[in-house]
Amino acid sequence: MMLERKALLVGSLPFENEEEAMRQAINILGNTLFSLPDGEVGEKSEQYPLGSRQGWAMAAIDSCIADQERWEIVKDGQYGENGFPIDYDSLYKVKPKVSPQEMVQHLNFHYHDYFRTSYPLFQQLREQHQFPKLQFQVGTPTGMAIALHMLEPNQIFRYYDSFNERLAYEMNEILKQADDDVVIQLECPAELGLLYQSPEMIDHALNSVIGLVKRFEYPASIGIHLCYGDLNNKSLIHPPTLEILASFTNQLIQNWPQTHSLRYVHFPLAEGEIPPKKEENFYQPLKEIHLPSETRFIAGIVHEKCSFDDLKEIRNTIESIRDHKVDLACSCGMGRRSPEVSQHLMRVMKRLTEEK
Repeated sequence: MMLERKALLVGSLPFENEEEAMRQAINILGNTLFSLPDGEVGEKSEQYPLGSRQGWAMAAIDSCIADQERWEIVKDGQYGENGFPIDYDSLYKVKPKVSPQEMVQHLNFHYHDYFRTSYPLFQQLREQHQFPKLQFQVGTPTGMAIALHMLEPNQIFRYYDSFNERLAYEMNEILKQADDDVVIQLECPAELGLLYQSPEMIDHALNSVIGLVKRFEYPASIGIHLCYGDLNNKSLIHPPTLEILASFTNQLIQNWPQTHSLRYVHFPLAEGEIPPKKEENFYQPLKEIHLPSETRFIAGIVHEKCSFDDLKEIRNTIESIRDHKVDLACSCGMGRRSPEVSQHLMRVMKRLTEEK
């Protein structure tokens, strides 16, 4: 039984830089924060006017596209003013020129570099605001997400494990420095996308997530962000039911390695610009999810198109179905919203954690 609710920020925040993003989050959410991401802003430039990290894994994909010695472009992408693809049909497609084993040596997604820049800022803010138990949160895609977005179908399952190997190296570098002061959030839109399109792909979806976790060399605190996609605040998946989501979660739990702590599972219950459903029956499959006692259930329902009363009613419905309090979040990061909308959503999140 959870004695108090917490608020989770999934990742990206639409502020000037990482320091401002973290400061805004602490100032608004305070001690309701579960953990604190750095806002995933990145460097602002002519190519990325809102920041190089605001497109989630797209910066990692762009780094591969730029390496023309090892990748061949087979389909040009169409990018918008923010420097990222305009929709899911506008992604670059590339073909590898070297084997998966050789490719690993030339990959660098820079998540450990982002961490080294932001972690000292986090430590200063945590001390300044006197939240000694607050952990830093680092989000990472799985190798499947990178492969699925940029490779042709016949290459995806050959190369995703190579991406996992590099991602694990970068996460291990982070864990080496921060140990249990960091929560690693695994972000899984690719796996859900596969399963809603082809449920028989369950083994690939499980291997993508569990295969990455098993490469972590140090005991890690891990959260899972299940995701429907959020490119330009538009979802890739529009699930008719939550049954596949529930089934996949249970299979992840059954296969979870005991060497690592699963701190939370975040469930996307809105779809980009589409708010969460009000129908109680839609949420019934959540009752069938069997989380370990130490794993928190995070309901991604917070949305600007819902009134506070509607969100509170949805929260209460989920808590009635689950028979315990749940933590609150948006369905994905807020980097695709305006700063004003993001601040509003954080205030709503705080109220939902505190009001009965």
